[in-house]
Amino acid sequence: MDAMKTATPLLAPRPMTAQLGLDAIMKNAPIGILFTRQSLLVQANEQCAAIFGYTVEELVGRQAVVLYPSEKDYESLGVIASSPLMAGELFQTDYEMQRKDGCRVWCRLRGRAINPQHVVDGTLWTIEDITEERLITQALENRTHELTAIFESQAMGVAIIRESRIVRSNQRWEALRRMVAELSGDQSEDLFFPDSGMYDRLQQFASLQFQLGLVFSTEQKYLHDDGRSSWLRMVGTAFDAAHPKAGAVWMLEDITDRRLAEETLRDARDILESRVQERTKELESVVVQLQQEISERIRAERNVWEIAHHDSLTGLPNRMLLHDRLEQVLASGQRNNHQAAVMFLDLDHFKKINDTLGHAIGDELLKQVAQRLTGVVRAVDTVSRIGGDEFVILLHEISSVGDALLVAEKILAVLEPTIMIEKYSLQVTPSIGISIYPDDASDALVLMKNADAAMYHAKDAGRNTFRLYSSKMDEQASRFFAIEQRLQQAIKTGQMVLHYQPLIDWGSRTVCGMEALVRWNDPVHGLIMPSDFISIAEETGLIVPLGEWVLAEALRQNHLWQEAGRLVVPISVNLSPRQFRQPGLADTVRRILLETGQPANFLELEITESSLMHDAHETISILDELAALGVRIAIDDFGTGYSSLSYLKRFHVHKLKIDQSFVCDVTTDSDDVAIVTAVVGLAESMGLETIAEGVERLDQLNALIRLGCHKFQGYLFSRSLPAEAADSIFSPAIPQGMQQHISF
Repeated sequence: MDAMKTATPLLAPRPMTAQLGLDAIMKNAPIGILFTRQSLLVQANEQCAAIFGYTVEELVGRQAVVLYPSEKDYESLGVIASSPLMAGELFQTDYEMQRKDGCRVWCRLRGRAINPQHVVDGTLWTIEDITEERLITQALENRTHELTAIFESQAMGVAIIRESRIVRSNQRWEALRRMVAELSGDQSEDLFFPDSGMYDRLQQFASLQFQLGLVFSTEQKYLHDDGRSSWLRMVGTAFDAAHPKAGAVWMLEDITDRRLAEETLRDARDILESRVQERTKELESVVVQLQQEISERIRAERNVWEIAHHDSLTGLPNRMLLHDRLEQVLASGQRNNHQAAVMFLDLDHFKKINDTLGHAIGDELLKQVAQRLTGVVRAVDTVSRIGGDEFVILLHEISSVGDALLVAEKILAVLEPTIMIEKYSLQVTPSIGISIYPDDASDALVLMKNADAAMYHAKDAGRNTFRLYSSKMDEQASRFFAIEQRLQQAIKTGQMVLHYQPLIDWGSRTVCGMEALVRWNDPVHGLIMPSDFISIAEETGLIVPLGEWVLAEALRQNHLWQEAGRLVVPISVNLSPRQFRQPGLADTVRRILLETGQPANFLELEITESSLMHDAHETISILDELAALGVRIAIDDFGTGYSSLSYLKRFHVHKLKIDQSFVCDVTTDSDDVAIVTAVVGLAESMGLETIAEGVERLDQLNALIRLGCHKFQGYLFSRSLPAEAADSIFSPAIPQGMQQHISF
């Protein structure tokens, strides 16, 4: 797409804040964004890649010509774009391009040179897929051409008149109009009548006829200077009798010959009248046909408007119409000093219904939810669907915040009953965020953003609830975004480090394993613990590349210890819920084992109990794949979730880790004693190992030994330490006199 193809140095690095802003724009922009330089596709967002059927990774780095049907098309665009780009102007055009699968796609291109004086620095383009828009426009143009052909081919004059003014007329009408103008010397709208008085009387009579739903017709005589006469017949039909301003269609015919024949052939009057009646019927038929054609065009235009402004599935207003109504509500609120509310609603776990039961069930569920939502608001309010399972409700002229809260409670109540679809009884719950005009914002987009932010806080609060927007949410969102950006950079620049904590086999008094624990060594804030960033990594998807790095680094370090003659033990790595559900987990583990040269039985993956029980059937499949590799599986924080023993016995697991919450008070709390006893007994009966986490005191160690647990992990033996402290890790310090205080 670049206008020139000469070599140029790379652009200077942008400041971090500018880069972050650009990344946010690239990710969140609703249209395609593409940056090209020297005929290469340098950078693109996901929307751009989707338009052409690529992923971003497939698209970036390719020659720009791959997006065009031919090299000639590519070069032609370059020719027409070069002048405006070098002039520093915005270049815009609609152009036919080519997708990855070879299909053609019409795109609206807008481009601007990064540096007009040095165009080879690159060009920034925005791209919209307008293929469907062109098809609709072409269909409307074809229909318009058909109607125009019918209109112009009439043997008589035809005109559409609204409020005494001609809106449109055919050539025959204008020819008759010029003829009368030459006779009368008048160029005004009433030129078809001998005088203005008659014009006014006939206009009033025509209006009465139209109001009665009748066709109005009249014949007028015009005298030539030489004494000859001409006659014109006018027939008018209103488009809508109830709305006079909608106008009327008029037919104009030169009936001079007929009138002269009547005057000169009185004897043939009956025959002529019969012919006139037949001709009149034909004219009326033409009027009806033309009216039908015009009505069809009006209906087609109305249908296009409906399609453009309403959701095709539920029939609710879409995002475009919602924003239009929101602007109207805010303008009214400003004039009349009224409050309004925007409610952002998202259905909890809707994706799971779609994935398990299919999109047909999901679509029907959305339609029934839409019906229930429209039933709890007033006629003046707006319920819209803006995509997926997201709805926005606009409350017009509320008297207080309490009105919005009342509607939110009604929504929770109306969605509480189950929804029957085919043989399925579905329970759907919403998370609702609410922003108030003008308290939270006076701008439509800001109100929407604030309601969206409040909705996410409702999800964080446990779902099936609602939250009002507050300014603290923006602060939290800003902090979240800042940490996300820093964390993303930290992963790229190697700021992440691993610490290791030994697992102790008390029977042999030896280290029987190592657990790798990730830390963030931030150059500004120092060492940051996982509790401050893992949840953000999980929510943003950064946990996937971070988790792969942790797995590879832990196995690499274990290999180094083995080469240095250290005790050969398995390495334990925690898997987050998102990592565990990531497609291709087993393939990733297999690849990293091969890259690090570690046997599969030297790797132990720790997965929380709640992660395993999220979808037990899927869990079994994933664990089977990992077990086939030979990888060991430990259930972390065991006892804190809701395991079903019927599923637990089907899981390929090797170890249960007793959660530290039960270890903490095992010396004083009978319930904790009972839980630890039950876990140890369950593990023995199923042939599984047990290990107690968070052992910090000798009395805890003694109590756990008496209860049958013989493997431990905790500060009593060693804190987590960097790999450099290998001696301390493989030989954990045992407090002085520990042996004398152990009860066997």
